[in-house]
Amino acid sequence: MEVKLKILVQLIEDGDYITAYAPSLEVSSYAKTKKEAKKRFHEALDIFLDYTIKNGTLEKVLLDLGWTLRKKPTPTL
Repeated sequence: MEVKLKILVQLIEDGDYITAYAPSLEVSSYAKTKKEAKKRFHEALDIFLDYTIKNGTLEKVLLDLGWTLRKKPTPTL
């Protein structure tokens, strides 16, 4: 399954840590550097997508988060 997402990821400094947070997916991660926070966010996003796809719940989760789903049109000849 191919999943394409365009999401905003906020980098929030809080004391000695940087939090990478995507409010549209409610996925986050944190680390001491921006680079590591981004890396860990990608890992958390991969886990989120793998889990919801394997369990057949991705569409439901996205709809529950307020997303609108669109299918790519199939060309006809």
